[in-house]
Amino acid sequence: MMAVQQTSKVDVSVLQAAIPQIVAFGRRTLREQCVTSAAFISLDAQANMAAVDIPTIDSELNVEVTGITKTGRLSKAKKPYGHRVTTVRSGKAVPAAVLIVMARTNPNSAYSLSTGNRWPLDLNQLPKGKGSMAARLAMINQWISRMTLARHSSTHFLQHGWAQAIRTLLSDPAHYAGKSKFQVNAQTKINPINTLGSADLGMATIAASGDAVLVTSENAVGEGGNAVLDAKHRQALILHGTPPLQSAIDKEAGTMLAKAQEYFDRGMKQEFPNL
Repeated sequence: MMAVQQTSKVDVSVLQAAIPQIVAFGRRTLREQCVTSAAFISLDAQANMAAVDIPTIDSELNVEVTGITKTGRLSKAKKPYGHRVTTVRSGKAVPAAVLIVMARTNPNSAYSLSTGNRWPLDLNQLPKGKGSMAARLAMINQWISRMTLARHSSTHFLQHGWAQAIRTLLSDPAHYAGKSKFQVNAQTKINPINTLGSADLGMATIAASGDAVLVTSENAVGEGGNAVLDAKHRQALILHGTPPLQSAIDKEAGTMLAKAQEYFDRGMKQEFPNL
């Protein structure tokens, strides 16, 4: 089957028109303005992208997650020593977490095929023989627990695609001219329990030649991995990422145009105080 590249477009015409105006009347160089604007746009696109919350994950999986201490007792701490995951039945229905785990043991199941067999489980790992039922259930519970906690740690997967680009732009101190609070916020993980590395999920580049400057900021979620999941991730990124990206671009363009007008008016008053 031929792979189809999923794409989406945003309107940058107002942004392109605003940059020469802000550079002409402001104090930033062209490179400073391009780097700083790209950072602000990436930050806004990241902050305003939708993400699933942990209670929704647990509800859909039909599980309950509680914190525990080192000795196994219940813990109310924000960062407990560990977690206990238990399934929750609704009537006679089998918890979704159990169904997913069992589907992952079959490479030809609808779930496994829909994820490109990204998370296979081997039934042969389950204990066998007389009296092994308790051990088998314990291992299945371990699978459910690992799956649930993994989902907890990736709630903001799409947003993390902007993280590496933002860090790259903010690490250009000679040309990033924004406020320091943005640097602090950008270095803070969106999801405190996130275990995903963002290095392979996106990037930024800064290139200058003569009077020309090219700054790119990329959220690359949906590239370079499992082909089936990549297509799904790319589709999700386009669906949930395009509107906040367009909004971020429009916001930055509007801010630049307003600032350019302010600088122009201020300059006119200084040059022609009697007007």
